[in-house]
Amino acid sequence: MSDARGQANLLSLAVALTALVSATALGLVVADGALAGADREPGERRAAGAAAERLVSADATTVRENVLDRETVEALSPSDLDALAPPVANRSVRVRLDGETILERGDPTGATVERVVLAAERTTRSRSVAVGDGDGLTLPRRTDRVELTFVPGSTVETARANGRVVLHDPGGLAGQFVVEPSRYETVTLTFEGGTAQVGVESRPLRTEKATLRVTVDG
Repeated sequence: MSDARGQANLLSLAVALTALVSATALGLVVADGALAGADREPGERRAAGAAAERLVSADATTVRENVLDRETVEALSPSDLDALAPPVANRSVRVRLDGETILERGDPTGATVERVVLAAERTTRSRSVAVGDGDGLTLPRRTDRVELTFVPGSTVETARANGRVVLHDPGGLAGQFVVEPSRYETVTLTFEGGTAQVGVESRPLRTEKATLRVTVDG
């Protein structure tokens, strides 16, 4: 009777130990998986953060810090992004601007970093004006490119942008010229030395608030 009871106790102990070992092993597997996910998430988040930071600060993709050049950003390829932000190289990545996917490689579902930025688009403004010696023309919006076309018969010798000489010909300016003023200030053009009919075409930037989202996996 006591032998049977002893054997039953040993069997119960064996079952209990087996259950404990199984539970411990399962716990270790779950914990290991959680740690692996935790290790991976910071890496993905760092890569996404690096890409977002470079997109809103690099000269190649902005007109100034935190002001995206929308046309340039929308034309980026995955390899362009890799060169701009090496941490995303060989990873799945998606870049969205105001809900529109503008760049994607793979099918990333990992960490997402979001930034509120300004997105700038170039517009075109054209006008034709008659100018005389000493006349000035202030452009209504900031721009980094102005195209001036002097019609035949112009006797204007000098054109200035914010006081800086950008064009000069003692025989009179004639033809088409591109002037690149500072994009950080409003441009005032002044003309000296004669009269002219001048076509003025500028490409000012129009900015709108936008949301940039970068998602990275792998």
